[in-house]
Amino acid sequence: MNRIEEIDKRLSEIKAELDGDCDVDALEKEVRGLKEERKTLMDMLEKRKQLQNEVANGAGEVIRGFKPETEEKRYDASSPEYKTAWLKNMAMDSRGKKLFGDLTKEERAAFTFTTANTGEVVPTEIMNRIVSLVDNDSPMYDDSFKSNLVYGFEIPRLKSIDAGDAKNVTEGVANDDEQDTFDSIALPGVEIKKHIVMSRKMQFQSIQAFEDWVVTHLAERIRVAKETYILSQLAKSGTVGIDSGNVISAAACTDEEIRKALGLLRGSGERVLYANSNFIWNTLAGLETTEGDKLFIPNPMADPLVEGRVYGTAVKRDSNIPDDTFYIGYPKKILSNEFILFDITPQIEDKTLNRIFVGYSLFDAGLEDPKAFVKWSKSGG
Repeated sequence: MNRIEEIDKRLSEIKAELDGDCDVDALEKEVRGLKEERKTLMDMLEKRKQLQNEVANGAGEVIRGFKPETEEKRYDASSPEYKTAWLKNMAMDSRGKKLFGDLTKEERAAFTFTTANTGEVVPTEIMNRIVSLVDNDSPMYDDSFKSNLVYGFEIPRLKSIDAGDAKNVTEGVANDDEQDTFDSIALPGVEIKKHIVMSRKMQFQSIQAFEDWVVTHLAERIRVAKETYILSQLAKSGTVGIDSGNVISAAACTDEEIRKALGLLRGSGERVLYANSNFIWNTLAGLETTEGDKLFIPNPMADPLVEGRVYGTAVKRDSNIPDDTFYIGYPKKILSNEFILFDITPQIEDKTLNRIFVGYSLFDAGLEDPKAFVKWSKSGG
């Protein structure tokens, strides 16, 4: 017998008791309590039946919660974790001990994933910093026309138009057959290797300090190497350099010599004069026209390499050019190809146990039009 049946039975008993001698007040109180209890039990029973019906109809279908799957993070050379891992692997002493501690789980995953897909490459952020610093004081290289072809190549170069150049002709009369003379610029690529030395006693306060040291010193050496290589290529008049007729000299640099150099140029676009700081400020800045006007106009702009202008030509400081010499021309006619932009390899020097970092670049450059530049130097320079 359940509780509701017990209540109903007791209510029936009370009804019978009321026919005889009884305590009416006490029975009244008991009846009210039993009815309230019965009502509560009936409400609970109704809710239970309703819930059972919902479950039977699918409304109460149990839904289990699952933790969302964590998406696997993909790493590449631009990942911060890869950069830190690469630097930690680079910064080791002669015994192979990492100066900045072992790789974390994330760094190890980034290094493994990236090198498995691309090989051990220089992190993107470090590469960009090196490239920026290389461009900073190598203006001729920076201004040149850059490409990134993988293999060595040759570019046809127009030497002269012997016949058939554009001209006015009588209506219905054909132009002369074109006859051109071509040669080619061969750019097979040259290896540029520069290194910096981390001695056994060198210590860095942080991994950022180590990164700054590597970037600054390697960029400095690669910068000088590429700029001086371009200057050496310009000296090859018979192949990839300046036409021999555009290599001139005089006892002194004058207004007349500047105008002579400008008159020898062939081409269009931005025109730039490159010279070192000593020549710019101790020679060029003091030149005057025949009317006594200053030839050199200092540059008030923010570009740190543009010192001023001469006859509308930008004058840029290039510390790789010797004294009493300047180059003037159209820099986009210098073709620069980066076969391998940059790579860094750590080594241990056997005798000293110093750690050597070798910066490597495969690079080549040449002048597309031999008359697009003029080299001027003081007689004997």
